[in-house]
Amino acid sequence: MSTFDFLEFRHLKYVEAIADAERFTTAANHLHTSQSSLSTQIKQLEEYFNVQIFIRGRDGVARLTAAGQVLVAGAKELLHLRDETIHIMLALGTGTPPALRIGFSSLVEKKLLHAMVDLIRALMPTSEVKCDVDDLENLELRVRSGELDTALITLPLEDSPELSTYVVDKEPLVVCMRSDDPLADLETIPAHELNGRLGLFEYPQVHPRAHARLLEMLCRFNVTPKVCHPTQNREHVQWMVHEGECYALVRRGRTLMSGLTTRPIHGADWTIDTALIARPSAHHPALALLLREIRRRSWQFNCTPVLKKPPSPAPYGRDNRRHKGSPSSAGLPLFEAS
Repeated sequence: MSTFDFLEFRHLKYVEAIADAERFTTAANHLHTSQSSLSTQIKQLEEYFNVQIFIRGRDGVARLTAAGQVLVAGAKELLHLRDETIHIMLALGTGTPPALRIGFSSLVEKKLLHAMVDLIRALMPTSEVKCDVDDLENLELRVRSGELDTALITLPLEDSPELSTYVVDKEPLVVCMRSDDPLADLETIPAHELNGRLGLFEYPQVHPRAHARLLEMLCRFNVTPKVCHPTQNREHVQWMVHEGECYALVRRGRTLMSGLTTRPIHGADWTIDTALIARPSAHHPALALLLREIRRRSWQFNCTPVLKKPPSPAPYGRDNRRHKGSPSSAGLPLFEAS
């Protein structure tokens, strides 16, 4: 028998159950097997790989060794992948999957939304994608209720066990200023130079948590912002900077008017974080494939862009027609701490 054939899913289930229960007896009851059988299976694993997985205490508690922690981490990931794959195959077995309903906030960048939709279509060409824009709080409620399968939102998000969060993009924030401004000669801008000169243009009620976070970050750097009339028009913000009325925070890489430039704030590592939210129990096959791809690329999620179209996979299901659509979105600057 090959070494790679020895470890089976049942072994992974046994190890996970014991690690979670911390007792062989409790795990055996949960698995509907005998304690002696369970102990035998674990002993065979330990002997085969020549490692100790659990330390059995006199109090009956089973504690993981360092090797056991590695095995349990892998077991949980592989069992999750197995369950996820089974749900995908069951859904595909019913024929063409239902449309994937994805919501998005108006604060999300249009290019990121398009990249996300393109990725979904590349991963599962047979799944239609339906997009809908809404306020942040409504998007959270609609995902929780199941009206939407997932939503693309700008962080921060209130912690909730009902929703899982997957960060898909981080865009650094920089200061927008005139090219002939004396501070433009510096590589980074001292925070005290922004005091009373950095304009805030966003609507606080659009994303109260992000607004509060921004004020908190500015306070940490002893910067009192210049409050300007709110606007969703980026050209208006840049025009105010061009006229010398203020500085502004913008996403790095933003297209600028002639005569403007950007510089980072010294010592500040601020980003705008965009995430996908979904219910942990969501089983839509296209969403499962999307989340798997996001987890696979998690090491990339520290710069822009992070979503690239993967090689076209083999067609899924019985109908490989591509569903075409033209989702729309609008964006405006929002702020989040890294």
